[in-house]
Amino acid sequence: MSGQNPITDALRDWVEASMHRSMRAFIRYARNSALSFSQINALFRLYHNGPRPVNDLADHLGITMAAVSQLLSPLEATGLIERDTDPNDRRVKLIGLTKLGSLRVQESLLARHAWIDDLAALIPPEDHDQIISTLALLNAYSQQLTAQSRHLGKAPCKEKTLKD
Repeated sequence: MSGQNPITDALRDWVEASMHRSMRAFIRYARNSALSFSQINALFRLYHNGPRPVNDLADHLGITMAAVSQLLSPLEATGLIERDTDPNDRRVKLIGLTKLGSLRVQESLLARHAWIDDLAALIPPEDHDQIISTLALLNAYSQQLTAQSRHLGKAPCKEKTLKD
């Protein structure tokens, strides 16, 4: 896999290292929070997309309506989510985050990103401008890739096998 394309190899190395650090911190946060990954996933869905019907959460999580109801009950009991009636269709119940639920998601994001402060402290000031401009370019290319994939209606990247 390595040696085929230096830019791809460098990007892959960076993504692997950063994802490893982020996920390790996120898993630590999840264990300490007493929330399951599915519950955290539901909270993130609500955080990024606003109040959602129960069936949307079931589809997103890939579980049945009964299972999502069981998953949501403890979140409601602990004050992380609340149920409300959809103003456009009184038959539909919307699930939304409470202020406490939003706070929990923000805490998990801070935990997941804490290592970035440590990394930034290691970077000497004379390298800041170069790194900032390079990251800005990478972000622009990443947004371009996302926009292209939405426009074409396909996944952001093609799947590859280890043989590729």
